Amino acid sequence: MEACIKYEVNNNIAQLTVHNPKQLNAITVEMRDQLLEVLQECEQSPDVKVVVLKGAEGNFSTGSSVKGMGSRTVLETYDHMDKFGSVVKAIHNMEKIVIAEVDGYAVGAGFSLALAADIVYASTKAKFGLAFNKIGLVPDCGLHYFLTQLVGPYKAKEWIVTAATIPAEEAKEYRIVNDILPSETLHDTVMKKAEQIASGPFYANIMSKSIVNSAGQLTLEQTLQEERFAQTILQQTQDHQEGVNAFRNKKKPVFVGQ
Repeated sequence: MEACIKYEVNNNIAQLTVHNPKQLNAITVEMRDQLLEVLQECEQSPDVKVVVLKGAEGNFSTGSSVKGMGSRTVLETYDHMDKFGSVVKAIHNMEKIVIAEVDGYAVGAGFSLALAADIVYASTKAKFGLAFNKIGLVPDCGLHYFLTQLVGPYKAKEWIVTAATIPAEEAKEYRIVNDILPSETLHDTVMKKAEQIASGPFYANIMSKSIVNSAGQLTLEQTLQEERFAQTILQQTQDHQEGVNAFRNKKKPVFVGQ
């Protein structure tokens, strides 16, 4: 199969697979545009409650394809970076929960795509790479932003200027990943987590994501106000009533996303 983004939806879970295994799932210009289109479709689809982003055949992604590097004009590079940035923003700003399933290499923009997700599960074989320095470039696709928030400026600068490759255990130590799992069970575990989230109270989930994403730029007073508005709205939902009734009757709630 040619390089593409594979897309399927089952049980309210969208699986997006970066499929270019011959190039360790490097993302071509065509794949970049396809990924953005699919992410926008996931955002708009009422059938999607959780998105799982992964790579084909043992690797997550080695980022933007090297095809075209060194030969683009100034305007072509400017346009390319804007469009790749739109992919990162589509993941990070999506209302719905996005899980990155990282097996093997997540390098360059592939590293950025993983960090843009809400939850990152990695296999023991995962390696996060910052190879930009080796080709005379800086990290892009928001990597400066995400990495600095997670590990602080000193560690971020050290990794960037040494073109570091970060193994899974070190990535977990620095809070880049939520958990490390055997490669053989990674996908099944991710799908179970996705099913758990998809069966939860949809609007409570998306409101919590929004508040957490904003919290770093808000004061305590502003955060309290965001929580106040969210709670006022959520208490009118069918899912809240279901949760209260289930709690009172000692039953498992069945949420419907309304």
